[in-house]
This record gives sequence, C-alpha cells and structure tokens, in this order.
Amino acid sequence: MKLYLLKLRDKLFNSFWFQPILMALLAGVAAFASIRYDHALGSDWLDGVFGWVWSGGAEGARSVLSVIAGSLMTVVSIVFSLTISTLAQVSSHFGPRVLRQFTSDRVVQFTLGIFIATFVYCLLVLRSIRSADESLFIPYLSVNIGMALALASLAVLIFYIHHIARIIQAEPLVAGVGQEIQRALNEMFPESIGHPSDEETDRSLQPPDEGQWRAARAVYSTDNGYLQVIDDGRLMELAVERDMLVKLIRRPGEFVTAGSVLAKALPIERASDEALEQLQGCFSLGEHRTPDLDALYLLQQLVEIAARALSPGINEPFTALICIDWLGAALRNLAVREMPVPLRQDAGGTLRVVTKELDFEEILQAVFDQIRIYGAQSPEVMSRLLGAIADIAPAARRARDRRALAAYAKRIGVDAEREIANEDDRARVSALVYETLQALERADEPKNPRAS
Repeated sequence: MKLYLLKLRDKLFNSFWFQPILMALLAGVAAFASIRYDHALGSDWLDGVFGWVWSGGAEGARSVLSVIAGSLMTVVSIVFSLTISTLAQVSSHFGPRVLRQFTSDRVVQFTLGIFIATFVYCLLVLRSIRSADESLFIPYLSVNIGMALALASLAVLIFYIHHIARIIQAEPLVAGVGQEIQRALNEMFPESIGHPSDEETDRSLQPPDEGQWRAARAVYSTDNGYLQVIDDGRLMELAVERDMLVKLIRRPGEFVTAGSVLAKALPIERASDEALEQLQGCFSLGEHRTPDLDALYLLQQLVEIAARALSPGINEPFTALICIDWLGAALRNLAVREMPVPLRQDAGGTLRVVTKELDFEEILQAVFDQIRIYGAQSPEVMSRLLGAIADIAPAARRARDRRALAAYAKRIGVDAEREIANEDDRARVSALVYETLQALERADEPKNPRAS
C-alpha cells in the first residue's frame, strides 16, 4: 500500500494535469456555493458598498462574465504554447531529465490551474443569471468574485512570464538542482531501514559470508524497470516477523530485468515461498528513476547538463563550470557526513538487513568522470575540477575518501598532460595538481592540540 501511494504521489504531483483539474473542481464547488449564498443574501448588501463593487443589470453581468471566460481561454492557449516551447528548448539545451524540474514546478501548475479554474467559475455563474422576464436573479457576489479572480489571473500571468524567463537561465536551473541534491543527501539509502549496526564493535552482528549467501533463497523480479522505491518499513517488519536476514542485491536507481535477483534471505528454512512473495512486494519498479532514495540520479542530472555544455553543438563551458561548483558542494557534503551503514538492525539489536553499499569513491567517479573526459582539452574545466577537490580536502573525514580524491587529482593531471595543447596551460594545470595533492596531504596530518 505504501509503495502504491508513493508512486501515485509521484505521478500526481509531477504532472501538469493534476493541480489544474483539482483547482477546476474547487472552482466548480465555489461557484455553486457562492450562487447559493447569493440567493440567501439578495442585493441589499450592495447599498453599503456602492461604488466599490460591480452592481449592474443582468445583461451587464452576462457581458462581464462572457468577456472574462473568453479572454481566459485565449490566455490559457498562450500559456500552454509558452510552456511547451520552454520545455522543448530546455530539453534540447540541458537534457530531457531536467524536464522533471518543470513538470513538478508549482508555479507552472498553479498558473495553468488558476486560468482554468477562473474559466470554470465564470461559466457556471453565467448560467445562473436570469433577466426580469425569467424571474430576475443577478448573483452580484459571484460576479464580483469572478472579476477578482480575473484580476488575480492577470497578476499570476505577469509573475509566470517572469518565472519562466528566470528558470530557463543556466544559473537558476543548475542552482535549483544543486539545492535539491543538498536536501536529498540529508537522508540517503539505506538510512531509513531500521537502525545502523557497527560490525567493528559488535562481532555478533557479522553478516554471513559469500558462500552462505550463495545458498540463500532469492527474491526475483517479475518485470523490467528501474527500482524506484523499497518499502523499508515493511521490509524490516517481514524480517523481524519471519526471523530472517535479508540481503538487498539492488539499490534504488538501478535497472532491473525480469528474473534478476532483487534480494536474498537466510536461513532458507524460514524463507518460505510465501515469505519470498511478501518480500517481492517491498520493491517497486517504474519506467524512470526518481530522486527518492537515489542520490546519484540528481547528481547525474548536473553531470548531463555539464556534458552537454561541453559538447561542440552547445559549447557553453561556463555552464559546465557552474555545474562543477555545485557538484563539488555536494561531494563536500558527502565527505563531511557519515556514509550510510549497510548493516541494519531492528529495535532489539538483531541484524536484519544487509544493503548494497554506495561509497564516496563510486559517487566521485560517477560525478566527475564524464566532465573530465569531455573537458580534458579545456584548462578551465580541469582547473575547476582540481579546485573542487582541493576545497573538499580539508572537509574529508575518512582517509579512504582522501585517497580517492588524490587518485582522481592525479588522473586529471594525466589527462591534462595528454590532451591540453598549450604548454603554459599544461604547466598551470600541473601546478594545480601539485597544490591539490599537498592540500590532501595536509588533511591527512594528525591535528595537534593547541598549547594551553
């Protein structure tokens, strides 16, 4: 049930149609409610606010609402055209995966929604107006609400044009993805599964060896697709209920083919067919990756923008440099924080789940590899990569992370020496490689306590 709700939420809130339809339905309810209130209120209330609200006749009310409804349909078509044109431009310039930022943009959804909602409201109020020969009824309150909605729609249209002009610029777009990455890194997979175990301090939590896992019963995928979500609560509940140890072979974001192994369970006598079927229900596959529990997905969005910016067809190296800055900030965040522990225990301290580990070196390579390859001939790109590594160096808490950074800095130096044509540029990058390695060596030195 949880997986179904998560997928439904993703489909609804990352689509263009849900919020406009919801607002249109609310507008319909508001129209019927205001008409009903107009019947009860009458027109006596106009005497106290005369001059501040519309108070014309039946034909005037029909004309006002007709003009508003007709104008809004024209504006809606312009907004849709502008939105589609923006999506096409962004997709070709920054990559199709960035479109999720626009389809889930609340301003775009609200703009479409308020125009459609105002149109629906005016149309429903229009049908209730009756002239003198039809038993006179003029819903003054409803007509004035329609006019207020029209003015609000105009203000939203102005802001929408400003918003669209802003979000298609490289800096705000990259910054938006970068800020979403920072939020996503606050909770990484598998931190939501149970509690972390420390295999170094508690030898009773040692997982089985590879030989035992080879003999374990497997949970197989029944479909093809990207692993989007794992129901962590249900997974831990089943492991405790069945008194099993479950090893996750896949992590969110990986592509799974039908018949491939998702997880394994021990001991085999407790991993019944029913238990395996229940475990299978903890995995949700889909057509695309999602940012939920998949830190690499958002990081690779920035990598794609940078790679496209460095391509000969687009040739915007400054956009690539902005991406490197935000990717460096994300890697620094990872270097500072504790990496997720793959061994997860239940509330009683029993090891229940072993997950597939995502370490710093793997993320470093996934983030910088394509940029390093495509930007190997650019001294500015190579220098910015080295600058990002040097900035991460003092924050790196783990020695293995600093070794990975040092190895990557040397790799950049090798590529720059081979690909950069100008000798002075090569010397400049080589000097930066040396400075970066020195910064990493200083970070490796033990901190001496201050003399009192």
